[in-house]
Amino acid sequence: MAGGKALRGGGVGRKLVALALILALLPACQWSPAQLYIPLAYGLTGLCIALLMSPTPTAAIVGLVVGFLLGAAVYNNSLKRQIVESETTPPRGGH
Repeated sequence: MAGGKALRGGGVGRKLVALALILALLPACQWSPAQLYIPLAYGLTGLCIALLMSPTPTAAIVGLVVGFLLGAAVYNNSLKRQIVESETTPPRGGH
């Protein structure tokens, strides 16, 4: 039984290491508000539609997840391309 307690206590250390790695790598991430707002808007819309069709917790979760996935796909296919192109375009008139 003592071995089981030791394994459970190690989970806290793993979580702290994972959190430290995320915080260390976070400055290298390129982030724009559209990455969050577009999937969030689609997720909330999916949540509302699912709750209108079937007001259950399962429907709410499914609608939210499907909406997030659809919003992420919309962002990835349209806006990301525009953002990358605007960042790689050299300024005009410069040497």
